[in-house]
Amino acid sequence: MKKIVIVTRRMVMGGIGRALISMLNSIPEDKYNVTVLVMGTGGELEDEIPQHVKVECLYGYEKTTIEKIWKCTKRGRFIRAFKIGWYTLLAKMTKNVFKQEWYHSKMISIIKTEYDLAIAYDPPASFPVVFVIRNIKAKTKIAWIHADVSNYVNELKPYKEFYEKYDKVFCVSKYGMRKFNQLYPNLKEKTSVFYNILDTRQMAIMAEKDEGFNDQFDGIRILTVGRLSIEKGQDIIPSILMKLRTEGKNIRWYCIGDGNSRSELEKLIKKHGAEEHFILLGTKQNPYNYIRQCDIYVQPSRHEGYCISLAEAKVFNKPIVTTDFAGAREQIENGKNGLIVKFDEYAIYAAVKTLINNQSLCVKFKNNLKRTNVNTTYEIKKLYDSVG
Repeated sequence: MKKIVIVTRRMVMGGIGRALISMLNSIPEDKYNVTVLVMGTGGELEDEIPQHVKVECLYGYEKTTIEKIWKCTKRGRFIRAFKIGWYTLLAKMTKNVFKQEWYHSKMISIIKTEYDLAIAYDPPASFPVVFVIRNIKAKTKIAWIHADVSNYVNELKPYKEFYEKYDKVFCVSKYGMRKFNQLYPNLKEKTSVFYNILDTRQMAIMAEKDEGFNDQFDGIRILTVGRLSIEKGQDIIPSILMKLRTEGKNIRWYCIGDGNSRSELEKLIKKHGAEEHFILLGTKQNPYNYIRQCDIYVQPSRHEGYCISLAEAKVFNKPIVTTDFAGAREQIENGKNGLIVKFDEYAIYAAVKTLINNQSLCVKFKNNLKRTNVNTTYEIKKLYDSVG
């Protein structure tokens, strides 16, 4: 069987993790031996990894650096113990993220197994990009670009030499590919689009499994899905929500996801007096019943690579408002199956208000989405072609 290895940080809930799970589920276990190498364990999506996929933690399962050093010392691996201690110290002494990633990669020995395909599957300026080139032997190496690289220009400068060594670069949207090619025009010939895999049949099955909303609210439910972070734009929601409620709109806004911006978002919710109307649902392993039951879906992101949650809202034929990030116009035709607006408080408010007031427009969007094929399981063939 062909051997594939995929390197990522952690299997945390989010677009990258969910896209990876979808891809892993699409790879036939009788033809490919798949290994996922993670930097750390404990991600919410670990249990979603198919059983036939081997998962290994690159840094071991010890909780502290001292534990790692002690374990190596007991086994007589003194050079390994020294490398862990030395490079951990160097990584802590620098604030340069690239140098931190470089030192982390040097803590780990070159992997002895030779693979048919090795994949760096993470944000564009991250450890897997370095590790796949430096530490893995493979016939073909692919870097996966999940973001608009124009937002990472400075961070990406030291990664240029690594991207030049990859055989292929897959971008999750045409817009993202254009931005990558503008940054690295010499890599244009080996860059192409690989859309995130959506298995619509499986999503429909999962939408029937869990309860979804249980608060007995009888008004209009608005939903946003995504990691709670500044780039996802949830911080703009409380003021929009309360402005609409002040105008008499019987709405409740829900957010699925968690992240490092949660405490700041909770402060904004309290500041605007939206505690009863803006509900943070936290992480949901299965968000599909919530998406299926909501009345309007809003994606207020400042920037994205493609946005898998927007694609999922399309699967369930939801009236959509989205900001104009990378990949949005590849998913939504403005005015035909959704509304695309700039990232601006008034623009998002006006678009949501339009959908609340105009049910015939909502029906039009739903009907047009029903006629749209959003199943992208065919994309997996590009992976098979890369393995050879």
